[in-house]
Amino acid sequence: MENFRTYKEIANQLKVGVDTVRRHIEKMKKELGITPTKRKTKTSSGALVNCLNINDSNLFINYFETKDKPVEESFQYSRFGFFYLIQLIPEFDPNRVKIGFADNVEKRLQEHKTSSPTAKLVKSWACKRSWDQAAMDSITRENCRLIMNEVYEGDIDAFIKRGEDFFSVMPHPKTKTELSKYSPLNPTEEKESDV
Repeated sequence: MENFRTYKEIANQLKVGVDTVRRHIEKMKKELGITPTKRKTKTSSGALVNCLNINDSNLFINYFETKDKPVEESFQYSRFGFFYLIQLIPEFDPNRVKIGFADNVEKRLQEHKTSSPTAKLVKSWACKRSWDQAAMDSITRENCRLIMNEVYEGDIDAFIKRGEDFFSVMPHPKTKTELSKYSPLNPTEEKESDV
């Protein structure tokens, strides 16, 4: 029997959001020769979830992790972006939200509007990509239910409050820690004199 990895498992390995994996697989599947599929898994409660077979997932992961080779600009990703809450169908179910990380929130909203024309951005926060899973876990930690693929149902005000609480204790995403004078990351005097 052929083994498969879910997009979520691939995202966890790459330390990026599931949406990032989904978008890049869609963009790169022809170039890489990979074939996405949907499967039921032990953790999907009988629902079909996006997967790649093991060989395709290894190929994708290898390609994604190889950032020192030239890749098309749209495949590169930023360390900084935004964590967002988007109401998918506010007129029908205002408590159904898509939660996730995006480099560009307006672009992400437009992507959601292709399948949900009335989708509405509720809130976004400046965020490091590496905070994505922690923010997701914090914002969805109570009084909500997972529908699928980062779509939840729950009280909008509670989602916003938990988001505000999480991001209020985080530093500005582009804050850098000062280097110790003993750090090997400091430029050497020789490098400084060359400048």
